[in-house]
Amino acid sequence: MRRRFSRAAVVLVSAVLSVAVPVAVAAQTKAPAARTTATKKAVKATRTKPDPSWRFSRERGVPTLAFGAGGDDVISFSCQPDSGLLRVISQVGTRGIRPGDGAAIRLTNGRNRFEIAGTAFSTESHHSVDIGGATQLDPKLFTLFRTGETLVVDVSGRKQAVPVTDARGSAEAFQKACMSIASGTQAPAG
Repeated sequence: MRRRFSRAAVVLVSAVLSVAVPVAVAAQTKAPAARTTATKKAVKATRTKPDPSWRFSRERGVPTLAFGAGGDDVISFSCQPDSGLLRVISQVGTRGIRPGDGAAIRLTNGRNRFEIAGTAFSTESHHSVDIGGATQLDPKLFTLFRTGETLVVDVSGRKQAVPVTDARGSAEAFQKACMSIASGTQAPAG
């Protein structure tokens, strides 16, 4: 009787283990996958892009004012010291324009308007067609940053509103740097 009981116990234990081990293994293999998904979501949440903002900088000695976040600028302005020109690049994308086509960049803020003739170009990093142009440095451009709350960038029917209330300090520094270049004096770095 003892033998029967011990054999029954061995059979029972092996039966329980044959069911319990695959369930435990399955639970272990599912747990890392669930943790991996949760980890990916947490990492993605922490990698959100910073809020776009206005930045004044001097890139290679050239005063630049740009609006964007994380290297993706919506619009940028730069003074060209050797020619006295203002270079404007709009990266809001376009509709129906191919690289090499002519297009205008229209900037409006309330009643203030400024237009730059440009040429369409494409870049590998943006996978879109953007517009770049140059014009003589005109103080009317800077009025776009002094009043109102929004600068509307209009390129070939595609419009993007950009807040200008936080641009005033950067825009003033940019204007001083550009005007000092235009007058032949160099302003201190800002």
